Order: sequence, then structure tokens, then C-alpha cells
Amino acid sequence: MVLALLLAACSGAASPSSEVAATIGDTEITVADLDDAFERRAAGSDAASEMAADESGAVEENLKAGVLTNLIRTEILRMAAEDRDIEVTDEEIAEQREELVQQAGGQEELQQVIDEANISDTELEENLRDQVIQSKITAQLAEDVSDDDVRAAFDEDAQGQFGEKLEIRHILTETKAEAEAAIERIESGEDFGEVAQDVSIDPGSAENGGALGEVPRGATVPAFEEAAFGAEEGEIVGPVETDFGFHVIEVTDTVPAADFADVESQIRTELEAASGGQAFNDYITEFVSSLSIEVDEQFGRWDAASVAVVPADEGSASELPIAPSDLPAPTEAPEG
Repeated sequence: MVLALLLAACSGAASPSSEVAATIGDTEITVADLDDAFERRAAGSDAASEMAADESGAVEENLKAGVLTNLIRTEILRMAAEDRDIEVTDEEIAEQREELVQQAGGQEELQQVIDEANISDTELEENLRDQVIQSKITAQLAEDVSDDDVRAAFDEDAQGQFGEKLEIRHILTETKAEAEAAIERIESGEDFGEVAQDVSIDPGSAENGGALGEVPRGATVPAFEEAAFGAEEGEIVGPVETDFGFHVIEVTDTVPAADFADVESQIRTELEAASGGQAFNDYITEFVSSLSIEVDEQFGRWDAASVAVVPADEGSASELPIAPSDLPAPTEAPEG
């Protein structure tokens, strides 16, 4: 798994003689702080070559605005922690680091990501501290989830995530005749996967022998779903016409619907996370509005709505949340 780390650099101690890039209340982020963080970010990415090729200077301006945004967001998060009497222990930071190790696939893999991003041990520790702070604020704000809420969520998704799923492989062709020819080859003894690799025009599954993985109801177009969920395991179905072309379908396995007792804890956790995430965004938006934040105009302008520095030539900025680390999203169910 590729680990995406958008780590905010530490702001460091401000020098009284340094020019100020931004202020958050009485806290200053100096130009020296910004330049130091910017140089590390540029060294740990493809930004250097992009900036060299960009005569307008827009790439550098955008990157610097992003780095300054991270520095400001870090200060905001720590002020929010003080506002809510949150403290972070060394043990909690160690636990957060172990989660990164697991996600990266091991300590060596994580270290490679850190080295490539030019992140110091101090920067990593400070970023992990910020992640713990956000998690604690989110937990404080999350609403209690009742048993009825959990059951309702399960019932609403009874045909989706928690419902019956099929292991499916398919062959997609442009014409009905091509699909019929594929069926003849399979019925004559050729392997379905080899035929799929040979003739299927679906780039997402052809190389895998047509395999789509576990497919729940609602994940594919209606005609495909009706044919697949009406088929017996091992039965070759088709040609099935959809807007994509003509499908030859085989159900290779059936995954039974989940029992409520087996997924109750998972659903509760997901509902609490959703509740806490929205509450965190609402809290941060309100908290930021109570702060006096100023940005030197040479670096852009402060946009409180998005909690970000907007370069002078742009009109919008990144959305909440203000988390300094953004991990990959779960893979969605495949389309037919």
C-alpha cells in the first residue's frame, strides 16, 4: 500500500529580528521558519523540477502557500488542544507511529517514505502529536451512537456493504457476436480467464482474467446485476447488453450476507467517526473564527472558510479537515 504523508513542518522558535510571514494571535511564523519548511518540502518532492520548468513562478507560489498553510494549521491545532485541555503522551505518539509502520508495510518501508519526503525525526514526531490531538478532539466531540442507530444503519445497507456479495469475473466486448464467440471458446474447454485476457476490452479486469472481486448489489448497472445475481455458481451467462457493451459473466463464489452481531462494532465505530469528523470540522471552523490570523500579502491571503492560505492569483483553497496527514481512501466497489 502506498502511504501518502502530507506532513507539516515544525514552525520552530521565532527570531525577534526575522521578518514575519504570518501571525496566529500572539504566535509568529517567521519567513525563516517558512523558508526552512519550504526547502525541506521541495527537496522531498518533484517540486524542484516543476519550479525550474515554470517561468511564471506559480508552482513555487502555490507550494509555498501550501507549506505556510500547514504551519498555520499546526499552530491552530495546538491552540485548540490547549483550549480543550488536551495533553499528548509519549506512549500515544509511539502508538500512532506504529500505525504508520503497519500501514506502510513495515519499518523499512516507512523509513523509505520518510527519507524520500525529506522529513526529520523531529518533524515526524511533531506531526504524529498533531494527529493524536485531532483524534482526541474528534473523540470528545463525537455524539453517542445508540443501539437503534446501529441497527438502522445495518438495515439501510442490508443489500450493500453488509449484504450478499458475489465473486464475479466477466468478459466485455463491443459486439454481441464477439461475446457469443467468447462463450463458444469457454464451452469448448478454454479457460475463462485466458479468454478474458485475450478478448475483453475492460481495462480494469482483463489482465486479471476478468476478475471483479466481491461485488455487492448496487455496485454495477442494473442489467449486469440482474444477470449476475440470477446466475448459479459456475454458470456462464450472456451476452448481457449494457451501455458498456456486451458481457459474458461467471459467478465463481457467493459471500453470504453478514450477521448483525458480526458487524455491529464496525458500524458503531463508523457512525462515531462520521459524527466526530463533522463535529470536529464545525468546532475548528468556529475556533478559527475566534482567532486573529494574518498573512503577509507576499505569500497570499488567509481564507478562514477553508482554513488555508490562498495564493494571490487564486480564489479558493483546500477544504477542511485540517489534518496534517491524509491517508488513502478505501477502494470503492467495481463498476460493471
